[in-house]
Amino acid sequence: MSRPKKFQEVDRKLAEIWSNNPNSSATAIHAELVKEPISPPKLRYVQYKVAELKATARKLEPQAELRLWEHDWYNDPEKAPVLLALHYVRTDVEGSDSTGMYVEEAKWALKIARFFDLSSSVHAYLLFRFAATYANGELIAKLLGKPFDTRELDTALLEFSGLFRGQRPKVTLWLVRDFLSDLKRLRPEYLKDPKTEELGFLGFLEDPVIDAVNGDVTTGIDRWKQLEWELAKIERERFISEGRFQASGDRDWERSADKVYFDDQENDVRSQAADLYETPEGKAAYELFSKSISVHIHLRFP
Repeated sequence: MSRPKKFQEVDRKLAEIWSNNPNSSATAIHAELVKEPISPPKLRYVQYKVAELKATARKLEPQAELRLWEHDWYNDPEKAPVLLALHYVRTDVEGSDSTGMYVEEAKWALKIARFFDLSSSVHAYLLFRFAATYANGELIAKLLGKPFDTRELDTALLEFSGLFRGQRPKVTLWLVRDFLSDLKRLRPEYLKDPKTEELGFLGFLEDPVIDAVNGDVTTGIDRWKQLEWELAKIERERFISEGRFQASGDRDWERSADKVYFDDQENDVRSQAADLYETPEGKAAYELFSKSISVHIHLRFP
């Protein structure tokens, strides 16, 4: 008998947080789960699941880094251009100190490369992010002992590439915006790529806003959902960054540049939320948004 859907979601989110920072304690992971838009489990359950995840991970083959020109795939004229483009785009965007591409990520990149135009640096970066998302989803499925359900990612990929027409699934919109927001933060000059105009036309670069004339409350609710999602994303990235910071041997996290960066990001989102709440349409949308969510939310107003 399968577990209820809400417990499956908790297990998936728990495994996702743990996989991003396997050295984190169950207490730290529980604290992150409380911030997620789900009903968080008890600490004892998280402790049990973390121990289970560690035991499962020890049975899996460790992730191997794909070193430049040292893998047989680089001898394949079909694969070498893809791998080379991803290596240099990722290094340029995330810095020379970033970890290399894992074999699992490369496998997915080679599978889906034809959906992207590698003459565009933006498309090359998006290919890497899609591939990494597939690879991470596959890892989480293995940790949970479940089949990897790719339907949501497949739909996003097909819709992004233009092979699916009609109403865009929300997962596609938020997923691609997530990738592009990171690119804008790290390498804004990439967005001058001609392909960016196409992405903007498709709606991937524009934030949804309330129609000031018609007072579109539905769009306003989507805006609140986006701000809530952005805060959750910042919290997650801050958690991962702190874990890596401490693992490097540094201890003064409170004074680190990374913490200052994430604090500034959070303040910016909260400022946007405060401005939105000041408008009649934004306040009305917030009331509907807050009532529609029965779990902890980051954005709270009187």
